[in-house]
Amino acid sequence: MGTSQRQFCLDMMKVTWMGADGVDKADCGIILEIEPAGGLVQTTVAIPLKSKIMLDTGMGLVQGHVTSCEEDPYGYIVNFAINGCDSFWFPHYIPQFLHSVGS
Repeated sequence: MGTSQRQFCLDMMKVTWMGADGVDKADCGIILEIEPAGGLVQTTVAIPLKSKIMLDTGMGLVQGHVTSCEEDPYGYIVNFAINGCDSFWFPHYIPQFLHSVGS
């Protein structure tokens, strides 16, 4: 993800993925950063690298994949990329709280 378009934000959404056991998993995630190519979401569980994920923006479902996942004191920070150009993703979907890095 390029940092020139990244913006800080705050919103919650459902994140789903398929676990290693082949069973669908879900968690409520907090979107912390967003850009047209992807973003950063905090979850309470680790999501394996390269996992296909689905994000529910409230406007529709967005497909992506995990590019990194690191534990922090509050859970896990999951970096993800959106698969292609999705009409339900940023800038069409605007998080409730959005703050431009350049502001």
